[in-house]
Amino acid sequence: MPILAQFQAPEVQKEDKVTLADVEPESSSEEEASGEDVEKAVLSKQDAYQKKLIKLELERMVGDHRIVVPSTPAPPQSPGRSKKSVPSNLIAAKPPTALERTMNSTLGRSFTILFTMINFAVLIQLIIVWNSPAAWLSGEAVFMGSGVLLFSTNLYGFMPAMARTAGLMPINTGVDWKPYFIFYRMSFFTSVPAAVMMWMGPGARNSFGEFEGGIEDISTRDLTQGSYKYFRAYDGFVALNLTKGITETLLRTDHSENVPRKSRYRDAEVVNNYEPYSDEVQPTVPPGFQETYRIAPVFPEWAPCTTRYRISGSCLKENQVVGWALATARSACTNFRAVSCRKQQPLLDPYYHCATDSVRGAQDTGVITGLCGRSVPPPSAEVIDELNALLLLDGWPLASLANSSHGWYDVWMNDCIGGYDECEKQWSLYELLGMILIGLTAVLAVLPIFVDCYFDKQIRRAQDFVESCKKSTTKSTAVF
Repeated sequence: MPILAQFQAPEVQKEDKVTLADVEPESSSEEEASGEDVEKAVLSKQDAYQKKLIKLELERMVGDHRIVVPSTPAPPQSPGRSKKSVPSNLIAAKPPTALERTMNSTLGRSFTILFTMINFAVLIQLIIVWNSPAAWLSGEAVFMGSGVLLFSTNLYGFMPAMARTAGLMPINTGVDWKPYFIFYRMSFFTSVPAAVMMWMGPGARNSFGEFEGGIEDISTRDLTQGSYKYFRAYDGFVALNLTKGITETLLRTDHSENVPRKSRYRDAEVVNNYEPYSDEVQPTVPPGFQETYRIAPVFPEWAPCTTRYRISGSCLKENQVVGWALATARSACTNFRAVSCRKQQPLLDPYYHCATDSVRGAQDTGVITGLCGRSVPPPSAEVIDELNALLLLDGWPLASLANSSHGWYDVWMNDCIGGYDECEKQWSLYELLGMILIGLTAVLAVLPIFVDCYFDKQIRRAQDFVESCKKSTTKSTAVF
């Protein structure tokens, strides 16, 4: 029994069945735990990445990124350093264009030289005539002056560049295989003093203008108004004691306590009485000051009543005003409607008998006539209007007030008015030197044309000879 009991089959233990309901809760909890771990890992990586970016940005902003230069010199190298350059025989020149080939020919060089001489001739002509009185009266002076600048720039700026294209200048290597072109380049050096001499000679003569009448054989009543002609009259007296000053300002301002008005022109309060115990004081310069005019009446004859600091109506009736002496002062700034950039003190200093026995009106207190000067155009209507307002305040009658039909004269002394013959000799000397330099410039510029034509002709003959030799050699070789 016991033995049978030992060999008896073991009891089969009853296993418990595991269902899906029992497994699901454990798997879902594991998945949730793993998802949270992954999310935490991702967040930690993002935080670490952001911290790294911030750290790099801070290092970039506050860090010192300068290149550290050692205090010791660099050690010598063997072989030593040398500048590398491409051999000249390996450099391929840029092929010339059709225009460059045309310019770099006999015809192109001849055209360049002739165009240079035409430019030079026009420049000389403009230098002579641009500042003449006729040009100013016709309004062409500004355009001619601009032409002088234009042709000067063209002659000394554009023409050398054009000459380089035409082969009249040395090439980049410094080789001048046609050395006679140096005469063309020398013409630029002689053209400068030629232009200066023509400006100081005939240019100054034309700028001076012409005389109206002879030496003290014309009256101030017979002068042509605004003609820019000089005169040496036998009569005429400038009353400096009655000088009025007018100041032009940049903006319209209120002025004149007696008769208030608003304009750009105001009384300059010129001091005429410098005698002892005079109560006149020097005025201050108004703000926005631009230009000053000084104007004094011109009478046909000297009279005692015209030499006082105040003139009566009866004196004006007996001594009619025949014109006005005018002095102005401008600067480069006022020409551009800017505030004056220099001190302006125009002076009226008339001269009498300038061709015979010159006398300065500011230093002579006696009886004097025989005014010398130049007829100029009248000032603007605003200046004349302000002048008349000042004259009315001094009690001048309406018939004696200034107007544009009166004569206006520039009485500043010009040495050529009295000594015209000396000035003419000087102008003629400068003109002669200028003509010599102009002729030398023309010869230096035009001579290379003929030499170049001759040499190019010889070169073409040599080329034709070489070509004919090649052809003859080829034919004889083919026969044999």
